[in-house]
Amino acid sequence: MLSSLSSSAPALTWRQADDDFFVATLDGQYAGFVTTGVAPATFDAESGHGADLGIHASPAAAAAAVAAAARPAASRPTTGRTRRRGTRAPVAHRRLRTSDVR
Repeated sequence: MLSSLSSSAPALTWRQADDDFFVATLDGQYAGFVTTGVAPATFDAESGHGADLGIHASPAAAAAAVAAAARPAASRPTTGRTRRRGTRAPVAHRRLRTSDVR
């Protein structure tokens, strides 16, 4: 199982902590873990920050979820523009007609 975890996340180093528990590190820092799930033939993944990364059908899929969560934010794909909380969006100004003013 360890070899399948290593191949799916080449940037991570995987170590077997127990029979069914694998820990990932990235540059010596904790990056998450993969363990067998409660249901048969499932694998749970958790990020290095404690976020639940879901239940997966294979150890490779669980390791890929940990690897994706461990990538630096700059290399993650973005889905669109985001605003920081508390900032205002640009206001579209329009010319008022005298009939608009009361």
